[in-house]
Amino acid sequence: MAFFHGPDDPVYTISVAARLLGVTPQFLRQIEGEGLISPARTDSNIRLYSDNDLKLLARIIYLWKDCGINPQGVRVIISMEEGYSKDTDAAHFRETTPPSRVGGDYGNRAQRPGVRKVTDNDLVKENR
Repeated sequence: MAFFHGPDDPVYTISVAARLLGVTPQFLRQIEGEGLISPARTDSNIRLYSDNDLKLLARIIYLWKDCGINPQGVRVIISMEEGYSKDTDAAHFRETTPPSRVGGDYGNRAQRPGVRKVTDNDLVKENR
């Protein structure tokens, strides 16, 4: 009989999570200390991480270590990204709903006069 776990099931100990992410357990504790993640705990207080926790940690580690963003900045970025992902349902609603139902002739902002869509290439050019 095979056992499977879902993406939110806490199954990885801190040492396994650290090894998978290429960091030390101490760094994961530091991330937790900054309030960027709250892993599940066993009855004996052992930290357990889920697959979704590992994805979030990978993003945090990238922003913090690779991009050099401080923990407060990481918190803001993660919060904005989480808000954006929650807004995808709202964006889908706006894209699939006639403009008159959204509240104007231009339900999609990119269709409004004088508004152009900004691409990743535009951002790269601006940062040079």
